[in-house]
Amino acid sequence: MDNTMPIIDVHVVAGDPVYLPCDISTSDPGDQVLLVLWYREDLGTPIYSVDGRDRDFSLAERWSDENVFANRAYFMPEKQPAELGVDHIRESDQAIYRCRVDFKIAQTRNSRVNLTVIVPPQKMVITNESGTSLTSVVGPFPEGSSFTLRCDVYGAKPPPIVTWSRNEVVVSNQSFVMPSGGSAYVRSELRITGLGRRDVHSELTCRASNNNKTPPLAATLHVDMNFGPLDVKILGANQPLSAGRRYDLLCQSSGSRPPASITWWKNGQRLERTKDTTSNDGNTTTSTLSFIPKKEDDGKYLSCRAENKVMNAEGLEDGWQLEIHYTPEAQIILGASLNPDTIREGSDVYFDCIVNAHPPVYKVEWRHNGRQLNINVAGGIIVSNQSLVLQGVSRSTAGNYTCVGYNTEGDGESKPFYLNVMYAPTCTPKQINIYGVAKQEKAQITCQVDANPPDIQFKWTFNNSADSVDVAQSHIARSGTSSIVSYTPMTELDYGTLLCYASNKIGSQKVPCVFHIIAAGRPDQVHNCTVTNISMTSFSVKCSEGFNGGLPQSFYLEVRESESQELKSNLSSPVPRFSVTRLETGVQYQISLFSYNSKGRSEPVILQAFTLRLPEKQLTAEKDTQLASFRFTPMMSVLIGVVSALLIVALVVIVVLRVQCSQDDRIKHNKNVAPGVVSLEHRGSVCGPALGDKGGGSPISKHESSCGEYESDEKNPDIIPQPVDEDFNNDYMRKRQHISTIETSPSRNLLHQASNSATPVTGGYIGYCTLRNGMPLHELTTQSHSTSIVGPYPQYTLPRQAQPSQWQYGSVGHLPPGIYPIPYQNTHPSHQRQRPVHREPPIPLQPILQPPEEESSVETPLIINKRESTV
Repeated sequence: MDNTMPIIDVHVVAGDPVYLPCDISTSDPGDQVLLVLWYREDLGTPIYSVDGRDRDFSLAERWSDENVFANRAYFMPEKQPAELGVDHIRESDQAIYRCRVDFKIAQTRNSRVNLTVIVPPQKMVITNESGTSLTSVVGPFPEGSSFTLRCDVYGAKPPPIVTWSRNEVVVSNQSFVMPSGGSAYVRSELRITGLGRRDVHSELTCRASNNNKTPPLAATLHVDMNFGPLDVKILGANQPLSAGRRYDLLCQSSGSRPPASITWWKNGQRLERTKDTTSNDGNTTTSTLSFIPKKEDDGKYLSCRAENKVMNAEGLEDGWQLEIHYTPEAQIILGASLNPDTIREGSDVYFDCIVNAHPPVYKVEWRHNGRQLNINVAGGIIVSNQSLVLQGVSRSTAGNYTCVGYNTEGDGESKPFYLNVMYAPTCTPKQINIYGVAKQEKAQITCQVDANPPDIQFKWTFNNSADSVDVAQSHIARSGTSSIVSYTPMTELDYGTLLCYASNKIGSQKVPCVFHIIAAGRPDQVHNCTVTNISMTSFSVKCSEGFNGGLPQSFYLEVRESESQELKSNLSSPVPRFSVTRLETGVQYQISLFSYNSKGRSEPVILQAFTLRLPEKQLTAEKDTQLASFRFTPMMSVLIGVVSALLIVALVVIVVLRVQCSQDDRIKHNKNVAPGVVSLEHRGSVCGPALGDKGGGSPISKHESSCGEYESDEKNPDIIPQPVDEDFNNDYMRKRQHISTIETSPSRNLLHQASNSATPVTGGYIGYCTLRNGMPLHELTTQSHSTSIVGPYPQYTLPRQAQPSQWQYGSVGHLPPGIYPIPYQNTHPSHQRQRPVHREPPIPLQPILQPPEEESSVETPLIINKRESTV
């Protein structure tokens, strides 16, 4: 080998690629490379070749020795100079390589490359003085401790440089090679002395490096140390605590490593129920004690102790003397000279209140059955400091007495002391004192008294208008402070009053308990009924109850649709209060409500109620708004219906009367009417001039509808005239009181003027007409003046459209016998020849009050005594 051949040094780290240079350039443009061979000097044969002898060099054939580079090598002729690249260099690839280049014209060229492969440190081990391998933590050490660390580095080529740093500050770079069999390793030692709190968590790092291409191999240890707690303190100490309340007391300690163990103590006794927490840095420990102080804890010493159990040093402690505030504890005591079992009405009683409290009480209050007692000297209540005096006690004074002490913690009430006041029996209020009993019906009369002591004796007495007797003991039963008498009335004399007397060792009852025994009957009607809470589907009814008839009563309600009378709801209740639901909207209902007991039921009370209508839809269009400005309400519909009915009835009345009057006028014009007095029995009708009428015939008589009937009866051969006597005339005039009139004239003044005028009215007054069988006004007036036996009569009016059994004033069942309403019957031509029959007045009517001395005049309404108007 030619040692004068130039050599190039190339350094590469194992595992990295390397590029070995080889100059294949030529100065002759016509020359070219034919063959490139790479040799490893320790091997005699080529390890890589590029053959371009029989082809263009860019298409030259490449070959690599499988035992050396294999497929890791590749030639790059385009580089300047050309290079042989080798990937993933191995430590075994370190050698001197020679590149041989054969040209077509120039002579062969050789060059050498010295390849050095660097192997970084492969392994680092840190141990302590005892040879224990350390990985991340060294220690723990107490304060002031010292220690030594060794760092051994393996597998590095060439040997590395090993250094120690403390918190990134180099503190040692001394190392030496240690032989170990066929290989060697490098060691470096570090000595640390005088550890303090500042050294905790400090970093000690060993680094090894033999090149500047790869990062050094390093290992770091953290120094761990143990410390005792620096301080301990109870947060919020030296404050008074309230007994019975829960407190979370905090004790905090810092500076301990590992964290301090905190314990709580009360007078040397350890307390449980604690919870410890540690800060994120581990420097501070907080312990929470859930503490409920008691009154007995007042003055005791509460402490918090922090210690590091790893170290043998004593812990630290903090504490304070407990001051416990508690609510007053009160106790009530009866006066020493009093016996609680012998107190009776009229006695004087006094109490004392003993109070234990911290802080002291500022007020003491007395209570009777939970209500505060105030000073009332006139009422016999005297409060002095912590004493209570009751003068002249009564049964209302009995009960539980307590005293209450107040301080800043609250109030404390004593246990109740029951004051037992004995008294003679008295009646218990609100008893049933009226019993409705039927004859031969057994009744249980209960007498309840209030007495103390309750050991009492009963005595019963029966009183009526005739006698007073004692009730036999066999009929008396006793149960506690109640007595029950079994009483059965047999006759009317057995209804009366039962008196109940009771007595105990204190005395006898001064005023007896009174019970009235009456004949049982139906209850009275309810009253003061109102309908409330009306909605679209419901309403409520509330009434006041009447007398129960001497028996327990209940109440019943029916709701019907007013128009169809269909039953919608029926309810019963022990009280007259009902709520009716599930009704239809906008409908009128009839409500019937009555009370009932075992003897029957009362008369119903009838009410009317409307349910509300649904809200109507409001349209926003202008024309719809104008139409919606007027809408019918249920009340308007009812009013329109009533007015329409009245108008129709009035029209029918006017037509009927005019037809009747027209018929009578035609009859009178066709007959010769002779003036005179007609038989009074003939329905009380008069035709022609009245008796004593000097002014001629009344204009009303010409239109009297009964005139035609009389004249036809006059000529009837079947009618036998009856003699007229004075008694019959009196009776007739008495019955003529009851007249029904219909007036269609604008004013009665016209009638008055016609009757007083000296000039007869020949045309008649067609605006006024009497009913059939009525008497003309002028004739009635003339008779009242000409007949001495007929005095002034009160005026009466008669209701219309009445039925024989029912008319507008109610049922006729209450009328005396023979007095009943008679319906009006229209006169039919076939009946005009029947014999008139005398009839009684329909019902006794209430007179319209007038001065008795006033006489009938033209202004007096016409009267009828037999028939009603059917109009």
